[in-house]
Amino acid sequence: MPNRTGYRPGTGSGFRVRLTEIEVIGNIPTASAIRERTIIDRGGFTLRANAVIVAAALAAGVFATPAAADVLPDRAQAVSLLETGGPGVARAAEAALLGSPADLQAFLATGRQQAQNDDERVLVTQALSSGGPITKRTAQRALSGTQDDIREYLANGLPLARSADDRIAVSQAMDTGGPTVNERGTEVLDNGTPADVRAFLETGLQQAKDVDDRISTLQALAGAGPEFTAAAQTALDGTPEDVRYFLSLWRQVAANYDAEVTAVQEQLDAAKAAAAGNRPQDVKLAADKAAQLAGDARKANADRLATQQAQNQQDGRAASAAEAAAQQQAKEAADRAARAKSDNDKLLADAADPALTVPNGRKAAVYLLRHGGAAVKNAARAALSGSDDDVVTFVHGGLAVAQESDDRAAVSAIAADPNARPGLRQAARDALAGPYAGVAALLRTGDYPGRDTDDRVEVNQVLAAGGPATKSWAQKALDGTVADIREFLAHGRYTAHLIDLDIYATRTLGEGPEVQAVAQGVLDGPDSARSSTSTSRCPRRGRVTRSPRRTSPR
Repeated sequence: MPNRTGYRPGTGSGFRVRLTEIEVIGNIPTASAIRERTIIDRGGFTLRANAVIVAAALAAGVFATPAAADVLPDRAQAVSLLETGGPGVARAAEAALLGSPADLQAFLATGRQQAQNDDERVLVTQALSSGGPITKRTAQRALSGTQDDIREYLANGLPLARSADDRIAVSQAMDTGGPTVNERGTEVLDNGTPADVRAFLETGLQQAKDVDDRISTLQALAGAGPEFTAAAQTALDGTPEDVRYFLSLWRQVAANYDAEVTAVQEQLDAAKAAAAGNRPQDVKLAADKAAQLAGDARKANADRLATQQAQNQQDGRAASAAEAAAQQQAKEAADRAARAKSDNDKLLADAADPALTVPNGRKAAVYLLRHGGAAVKNAARAALSGSDDDVVTFVHGGLAVAQESDDRAAVSAIAADPNARPGLRQAARDALAGPYAGVAALLRTGDYPGRDTDDRVEVNQVLAAGGPATKSWAQKALDGTVADIREFLAHGRYTAHLIDLDIYATRTLGEGPEVQAVAQGVLDGPDSARSSTSTSRCPRRGRVTRSPRRTSPR
């Protein structure tokens, strides 16, 4: 029979815990019977801990009296806080788990709550920094109050403030939007939930704008000249981005060209009429007027394009700097991750020394709880929640068993992946049927019978579809060693593709001024912008009627 327990007094830490629907077999509660999340409550603080934490603790036998196991032991409480708490709580929980029993007790008695207070204040500060006007005002008021005010604000005030800001944002979009934006905005404001309003801002608003852009383009076609009509139709045949780009730039280019042609033609007609009437002075005036109109139109277009190009370059440089900063941050994060893994490997190696087994094992378990596979995380969780003996068992055998389980799961995923190479899938099936060494080797090297042939086939496919730099690099790889081919597939192909995009953008600088306005901004921009630009925004050489064409570098 399930043992349904309500809230009961906890340990000296002041926690009380509700475990719902724990099935008892003999004297052992089974983890599989936990139906809901565990709730750990102390004062006004509530933490929802994933049931798997409790399951791991049960599996590790960390409850001293299973028949009355309605309270998490101190270490298990700290582990749950390590996994589910905010940044400050997690750091404090880690320090407590790696410290002395007194450190653990101090954390549970007071340190956890102080760290939680700090985390909550950080959350409100972040809301103040990034929120809308209502959020900023209410967040500042909460920060000026007590800790209870902050906690109440996070639980109730912040969601309401964000909802109000979202409604303001929709109303502002409707003020400047077209009929579709207004229709859909009104619908979501009148009948939608806060989640519906948020979804509209995140995706629905842009979709509505895309519809309005097409409507604007179609309406502008009425009475338009030939150049405008051709450019608009090309945009309408493309993507929503093509339509937006037409409205922002090519619309005016085409209209100016049509106006120039019309004005000059009118003056030419006037000159012809004057000549037929034998009015030489009128002929000269009409010719001069035609030349002036043409010159004025070209100058206005050149000035506008110069402004557009300068803005494109400024935007491109800003985007390039942002992407470079993001790439540097990603590289630093990868370096930190590599160092952390190396440090953890050394911890486990040094744990062979009996004097270091427990302290190093706990440190390694903290790392693996964050970075391991499912089985390794469960094993690390149980070790951290348990006694010194549990840590010793984890280091000397439990971790290896868990790692094999995760590796076999990874190879099973390869075997079942329909997008994987057939030879690799068969190698995965063969490895799963054999000892663990074969599984580990496949994950470590990726080698399998026929891989070299498959690699050459893929390089040839990349060569056939690539631009000049890609073709050259691919051919060099094919003429080189197996290592050259693998390096090209892993890294070289992507570098070569960026070079091809540079080549394509540079070539467009020799095209008309409209194209140059785009191309120079692309060259000054980030690598990530070049592919999309080369396939949608750069027009052909020539007149405006040939403007937005989607093409790719070859």
